[in-house]
Amino acid sequence: MAVCLTLQAQAPLKKATEAQAKAMVEKINQKATSIKTLACDFTQVKTLRFLNDKMTSQGKMYFDGTGKLRWEYTSPYSYTFILNGQKVYIKSGKSSHTIDIRQSKLFQSIAQVMMNSMTGKSLTNNSEFTCTMYTQGNDWVADMVPQKKEMKKMFKTIRLRFDSTRQMVSQVEMTEQGGDTTLITLKDVKLNGK
Repeated sequence: MAVCLTLQAQAPLKKATEAQAKAMVEKINQKATSIKTLACDFTQVKTLRFLNDKMTSQGKMYFDGTGKLRWEYTSPYSYTFILNGQKVYIKSGKSSHTIDIRQSKLFQSIAQVMMNSMTGKSLTNNSEFTCTMYTQGNDWVADMVPQKKEMKKMFKTIRLRFDSTRQMVSQVEMTEQGGDTTLITLKDVKLNGK
């Protein structure tokens, strides 16, 4: 009796030509300008390099093109991060606090990355990141290396994966300087709802 196994290997990353990269970024930016609101579920997998351990959490994300973002963990714990203009509201369990991001360059950088990652705007901000575009099967991949000191301390790279048919972010992978990674996968994305 013969057993046939089919292994579906992931397509390799192929560096985009300059013309391809420019066309991809233009399409992503065009799509970004049409996004007024975005709501989705997400799964986040945090991999701790030294412990060889993975922590998985789930939640909901709501984005408003005017500068508002609600990032809410629902499992295995409850934690809410709300960005509303210059204020960040954090609620964990029964405690909550508000931070004025103008007082913290680190929070400004984190807020900027979160907002720009949802729309792809960080692809063209050369003062924040150097960006290299790739194709991988039907996906577009942007590898971004931080340029500013605050972000360099935290992240080695940020990889955005875009669904090429929708020109929207489907995954964000952040690699920290110490080697830990956070992979966020967006699911059930709804655009321009209430």
